[in-house]
Amino acid sequence: MSPELRRVIAVAAHLRATGYLARVVHALGTGESFATTPTRDGFSDDASGLEAKLDQGFSVEGQEIILTPRDNVLFDGEAGATRFWGRAGGGSSVTLYFGDDWFQYAMAP
Repeated sequence: MSPELRRVIAVAAHLRATGYLARVVHALGTGESFATTPTRDGFSDDASGLEAKLDQGFSVEGQEIILTPRDNVLFDGEAGATRFWGRAGGGSSVTLYFGDDWFQYAMAP
């Protein structure tokens, strides 16, 4: 899974957990920062141009992504054949786990 798609998933998970869109996302592993822009039916990742649509479900570039909450913080996810899980809802960060790999993002309003 691309770093750009992981970042968009983290933003969507944060939005669902907290109710607000992070306007700046910091990838803690690389130290890079990325901006997002709200759209009519979701948001776009400004650096990659990927647009997330959040109407009834969640899709990016036509690919459905499933985010299923386990509780107030934990969620399971699936993007195509890729399964992942994560933590969101603390208000300032999201961690995504893919097998033995994990990626952390700090979210700023």
